[in-house]
Amino acid sequence: MELAELRSRRLFAQRLRAGGSARAAGASPLDAGAAGADASPADLVRDALAVQSQEYLPAQWGLAQRLPLAGRPGRAEIAAQIDDGVILRTHVLRPTWHFVHPDDARWLVGLSAERVHRQNGTMYRRGGIEGRLLATGLDVVAREVAGGHRTRVEVQTALAHAGVELSGPSLAHLIMYAELERVIISGASVGAQRTYAAFDERVPSGPERDRADALAELAERYLLTRSPASARDLATWSGFTLGDARQALADAADRTGGRIAPLASDATGDTGGAGATGGADELWHDASVSAAWAARPPDAATSDDDPSRVDLLQAYDEYIMGYATPRPHLQPDGIDAAIIAEFPLHAMMVGGVMCGRWAPTVQGRRATVRLVPWRHMSPAEARSRDVAIAQVEAFLGVPVEFVHDET
Repeated sequence: MELAELRSRRLFAQRLRAGGSARAAGASPLDAGAAGADASPADLVRDALAVQSQEYLPAQWGLAQRLPLAGRPGRAEIAAQIDDGVILRTHVLRPTWHFVHPDDARWLVGLSAERVHRQNGTMYRRGGIEGRLLATGLDVVAREVAGGHRTRVEVQTALAHAGVELSGPSLAHLIMYAELERVIISGASVGAQRTYAAFDERVPSGPERDRADALAELAERYLLTRSPASARDLATWSGFTLGDARQALADAADRTGGRIAPLASDATGDTGGAGATGGADELWHDASVSAAWAARPPDAATSDDDPSRVDLLQAYDEYIMGYATPRPHLQPDGIDAAIIAEFPLHAMMVGGVMCGRWAPTVQGRRATVRLVPWRHMSPAEARSRDVAIAQVEAFLGVPVEFVHDET
């Protein structure tokens, strides 16, 4: 598959193109109703299963920009949904925060906890997060959130009163341990501070899932908003082994009657090998998404695939972090280094390809957007960039000044 087609398909599946919402008019396989004209941020999170969100405000922008302009929510509206528990935020899949839907939090955390604990093992031991200290710490955290939502400082104070003195990374890893054990999850904010709530208060009850069945659903849901992608992409995104990813894709194909499948040669011109992934990795897709992409009206396809279109993505956007390195679909001409997240700078794209970095800074009732282009922009690209900045300004709800670093 040519990289231009791969980018087009992925931008569509990722909802970064307006045409991507068209499959909500009947093509989405999810009963919950995929993101369409009346979609909410929670609908997006449910479709994506998990959305990387360690940078709180930029991650909210990543949700907003995937929704139709008409009625697009601002930062206050999305923050209110998080406070209300319509969207939850926790450590899952890998040792980093993700937004998840309440209906998915229980089984997804349960599925991935063992893997994340294993990745954190050295840090747990280094911080003394084991044995009696761990048991006491988890009990204290559970008792504390039983009385209401608590900030990190309040949790730390309660631990200290119980004789568990933790700070910095050690405190962070105990709290992450409690998240992975489904003791706590995100609560309502107190001013600018995040809080933790009792897991069972915010997450519906449900039975434990069979591991193979849960992995198959993970693969299915991954491809719904990220296809085409390889088993290696799925393994990188999910934190599971390549063997787990391959088996999950095979099981997802079985449970969906072939809707989840390798991309066939008659649809792509090949089976998705070296040109798309930088290796011989087979590409998989959700056939309903591919059908909707192929059925785009000509004017929608032209708009979606405009090579001068600029996207201002958060550093850890799923269009970046949803795939394994070296991520050739992002690679601009003349740059050999693999594209990686580079916070506090974020990712500026043109035509789905990296063309520089950007960084928003909010200070009270004003904001600044710093632009760090890697090359000069054409007039059409500059116009699209200005539209993207205006959309960021509307999301933030405050006047934005932009500072342009010279190339």
